[in-house]
Amino acid sequence: MSYTNYNTEQPAYGQYTNPVMHQPATIGQPVVVTQPMYTTTGTASSAQEKDWNSGLCGCCEDVSSCLCVWCCGPCYLCFSLSPRMGEHCCTPVCLSCVDPSGSALTVLVYRTKLRARYNIRGSVINDCCCSVCCGALVACQIKRELDHLESSLGRPPF
Repeated sequence: MSYTNYNTEQPAYGQYTNPVMHQPATIGQPVVVTQPMYTTTGTASSAQEKDWNSGLCGCCEDVSSCLCVWCCGPCYLCFSLSPRMGEHCCTPVCLSCVDPSGSALTVLVYRTKLRARYNIRGSVINDCCCSVCCGALVACQIKRELDHLESSLGRPPF
C-alpha cells in the first residue's frame, strides 16, 4: 500500500499562497462630479407670475373676515381657511406644537402653499416676514385671494 503525503496543515496566519486583491485607497483624493446643466428657453409656454389680487392691508375690502380674524384667529384658521386650503381643520393646532402662537406658522404655510400653487409673485422670505409681523392681515389676504380664485373659476366665494 502506498501512502501519499497530503499536506493538511494550514499556512500560518497572513501567509496565504493565493494573492489577496485590494481596491486602491481613495482617501484624500478629490472627486470631481459634473452635473448636466438645466436650461430653459423663452419659447416654451410657461405660466407668468402674477401679483396678489389684493394688498396685504386690504382689510377694508372684506371687513367681516377682518373682524373674525381679529376676534378669534385660531378658530378662523381652523374652520374657514384650512378646509379651503385642502388641509385638515386640526392643522393649525398641530402647527402650534412647533410654534407657540400657532397662527404665524399656519399662515406662513398657507401663504407659501397658495403662492406656489397659483404662481403668485413673492418669496419664502417675504412670506415669513409678513406672517410673523402681520399674521392676521395675511390670513385675511389669503381669504380674499381664495375668494377671487374661486369666483374666477365660476364657484361662489366661501
